[in-house]
Amino acid sequence: MTTLASPASITPAAPARPDVFAPHEAVWDRIARYCLLVAIFLSGWGLLRVGQINLTFSDLFFLISFAISGLRGRLSVTPFRSLTPFWLTGLVMMLGGLFIGSVINGDPLRWVNIALQYMVAFLFIPILLMQQEEKTVRIAPLIFMLGITCSEAIGILASFFLTFNDTLHWLGDGFITGNGRLGSMAGQPNPNGAVVAFSLPMLLYSMRHRLIGGLGGFACLVLLLWGLMLSASFTGFAASLLALFTTLLLMGVRYIFRLGMVAAVAAGLFLASGAPLPKAFQERVGNAVESGDIDQAGTFINRSQLIEEAWGFAEDNMIIGMGVDRYRELSAYDNPVHNLFLLIWNEGGAIAFCGLILLLALIALLAGNGLRISRDKGAMAAAVVLVFLIYTMSYPHMYSRMWVMPVMVALSATYAPRRPVRSDAVRLIYARPVGPSPLPEL
Repeated sequence: MTTLASPASITPAAPARPDVFAPHEAVWDRIARYCLLVAIFLSGWGLLRVGQINLTFSDLFFLISFAISGLRGRLSVTPFRSLTPFWLTGLVMMLGGLFIGSVINGDPLRWVNIALQYMVAFLFIPILLMQQEEKTVRIAPLIFMLGITCSEAIGILASFFLTFNDTLHWLGDGFITGNGRLGSMAGQPNPNGAVVAFSLPMLLYSMRHRLIGGLGGFACLVLLLWGLMLSASFTGFAASLLALFTTLLLMGVRYIFRLGMVAAVAAGLFLASGAPLPKAFQERVGNAVESGDIDQAGTFINRSQLIEEAWGFAEDNMIIGMGVDRYRELSAYDNPVHNLFLLIWNEGGAIAFCGLILLLALIALLAGNGLRISRDKGAMAAAVVLVFLIYTMSYPHMYSRMWVMPVMVALSATYAPRRPVRSDAVRLIYARPVGPSPLPEL
């Protein structure tokens, strides 16, 4: 016999939390999506800043998208699924080591600034990007590449009509340098070479997936390579060659042959035209390549001196580092060492160094596993991560979004969920993937 529950024993359901976005949720989702795409497009435009602080227009659009997505419940606290605890451990170790060093030997207020920068780059960006729906992350590499191509087009055009003195007041000393190198909208020649190196694998991916036509892709390639030569960055030149070779090698032999023929024709036309190489490129890159002497590659000797000095400092900062931004003060050259590993080791000690190694190992693992999911997307991700790793050995702190955004764009395109994250609760959620997760399980 069935016993009916008394009305008094029935607990009324709690009223659903009102969603302020509900009346126009499609509009708000569209705003968040377009703001994210604009942020990706402008992520290499370091010159477009909000005031004098390290907040670019790209950051502003990204934060708008992040805020709307957070209020809509479209974020996930586990962007890397089962690997997320390891990612957070690495980030906490790196920032924790820098904090200990700053409290004991440096200035804690400097740590606050750099910790916020690293949090946005290494936590907020993957939280938002890794949960976007497939139609967004599929075109994200194309959007990033087009943003850099437009930056190079602006710089190339300006180099025909303007000089260092013309652009110094409005665009700073890095848009066009005193020796004729092009920094374009990236703000400095070396970062400009880096964003071009990031863009080339994304261009090949976009052409392979027919996101851009052959003629348009060739035009983008010409502008990117032209901008790369004008930047006269040896690291950018080397990273670009390795990125192209890695992408083509992993995509397949047939693709290498076809694009190799196109490259051979383009090189033949360039040589037949008799056009000279840019002077700065010939001096900083061409001479080093022709002679095989890397000491002629720009400021390589100066960087080697900084690295030698950093090894000497490392003996005294093995356990507890010297603190954030203290390296510049203690260095005889008044500059931080252009090597992320040595800089983190000296400023944050062993704990921060181990945290950095863990983060980079996870990035490499995700890129390598991407080849199992999709050969083309995995090839792009592997090449982009390779460029990032190259610059960790030739650049100081890399919390600027121009370094991390292309890496996360490539990884998100590889690990895109099959459907967008949705939740009725205005909170961060764990977005469970539909079907087996493509992410490697540990």
